[in-house]
Amino acid sequence: MKELRTSDLPIWLDEGSFDLQFRQDLTCAGSGKKQAGQLRGLLYSEDGIDENEFCYGFYRDIVFEKDRSLFQKYDFRYDITVIMPGTIKGECKKTSGHYHGYIEGQPYTYPEVYEVLEGKACYILQKVRNFNKPDEEPVIEDLKAVFVDAGQAIIIPPFYGHCSINVGDGPMVFSNIAVVSCPLHYEPIQQKHGLSIYVLKEGDRRDLIHNPHYKNVPRVKPITPTANSDLGITFGQSVYKSFIQSPEKFDFLLHPARYENDIDQMLK
Repeated sequence: MKELRTSDLPIWLDEGSFDLQFRQDLTCAGSGKKQAGQLRGLLYSEDGIDENEFCYGFYRDIVFEKDRSLFQKYDFRYDITVIMPGTIKGECKKTSGHYHGYIEGQPYTYPEVYEVLEGKACYILQKVRNFNKPDEEPVIEDLKAVFVDAGQAIIIPPFYGHCSINVGDGPMVFSNIAVVSCPLHYEPIQQKHGLSIYVLKEGDRRDLIHNPHYKNVPRVKPITPTANSDLGITFGQSVYKSFIQSPEKFDFLLHPARYENDIDQMLK
């Protein structure tokens, strides 16, 4: 068992099964797993895949009871995902990917916080404003590949479809803080067989490969994230701890227009 110290929570990773254990008074409302067969239609290559190969596990609504009312006050939830090591036909294992829906009464979609607790992640982010118009070709205004190490966190800006990819050699564990009532849109990603970039791995080499189902894809920008303590993102301190200490700093999850430039600068 390995303690995930970067979380600042009593969470342990079973290094054999890659399951998580929650100790002391930390609770988890539910969990599930996704296998390769459930990612059909999203993969770089699907010929001859093992349908039962374990890709990732997810854990929802993780919280100390003493903190539950604070999360509920803001309509926030803290989750964790564990992506398995290895590849599927050469493609690094990943999550399904999705877009976030619009905030009621605002011309912006919901942001989200992603924090790497173990391993090395790549987050593919593609900015598409017409994601909710299935009859139109998605117009990708910006395309980023954000490489994030354990102890670092990023903010997913409004309008960016995104998926999480394990580009390390062991399991990749990441947490998120998101708005519970945020709508999630998986269909636009499924229609295009994934995001516009696949990440392939061979030995120590990582290749970013364009998805041919997209037209007019801009150049992908490799990004190393920067912190912003004013928004609760301090590398080396968990976002759970940051939120409990200063919940007002996470106002950007509900009112992103006020913080648009600050969020963008973190991914320049």
